[in-house]
Amino acid sequence: MKVGNRVISAAMFLALGACASGPPDLKDNQIVPGQRVSNVELGMSLSDLLSLQGKPLRTVPIAHTDATSYAFDGMTVAADDKVYWIIAHDPRFFTDRGVSMGSEQIFARGTYGKPKCVVTLDDVTVYDYGNIYFEVDNTTGKVGQIGVQRSTQTCDGVH
Repeated sequence: MKVGNRVISAAMFLALGACASGPPDLKDNQIVPGQRVSNVELGMSLSDLLSLQGKPLRTVPIAHTDATSYAFDGMTVAADDKVYWIIAHDPRFFTDRGVSMGSEQIFARGTYGKPKCVVTLDDVTVYDYGNIYFEVDNTTGKVGQIGVQRSTQTCDGVH
């Protein structure tokens, strides 16, 4: 009877251990608006980010905040204690609608429709849809990077 109880206890311990989960390790290169780029998710802890991505290629403090930007292969991530935006700047990352770095502006606009706002700067134009934005090179007309966020910051103060 004691051996049977030990076997049941061991089985329960293993089953409960299997339920414990860490951060997702998706590595599918998918850009999901308002959620993630590949295995990096908005809202994940800084420690989870660093354990998934390893040592950043570069870190830069973000002025007037407690946050830092972390450059990794193909993406830049902003985080204080949690990730709050992700920028994909590598063509291997793509949306479920097929938009990636290098896509034509007309394809991105046609796929996502009317943006929440459009901001034109010297070299780029930003098409912001609230939880995702496309930065397009004004010379080539191609998407240079795709940003994922929970809500827009580009449109603040733009009418």
